[in-house]
Amino acid sequence: MFIALHPSSGVPLYLQLLNQLKERIASGQVKPGEQLPSVRELSADLKINPLTVAKVYQILEREGLVETRRGMGTFVAQKVDTLPVAARRQALDPVVRQLVAEAIHLRLSEAEVVELIARHFQQLNPRNSSNEP
Repeated sequence: MFIALHPSSGVPLYLQLLNQLKERIASGQVKPGEQLPSVRELSADLKINPLTVAKVYQILEREGLVETRRGMGTFVAQKVDTLPVAARRQALDPVVRQLVAEAIHLRLSEAEVVELIARHFQQLNPRNSSNEP
């Protein structure tokens, strides 16, 4: 699994990792039931503190995206869509808030942001028959 972290980006490493894992799960690049690398393995590959990876896995588990099986590892949840709509929206709310704040800072209009989101939604959504950029 290729993950690129950029320490000088100003975005905390745990958020970069969290967002990339969420994107891979949402797009189907990492399938339900698939095992994620161990905390130790991923932290060694990315050259980051194991506590950072553990924190990300805990957040993903709290949001219902992964399941940790004692002695076996961390796996992508089988049925993410079984979470209540309110819980799914609550999980997404901080990301949307950050996106809107950044868009305002960059002086993008609401229409431009909606268009950008729609384009990325079409590209990443595994339910679409053609996921072309």
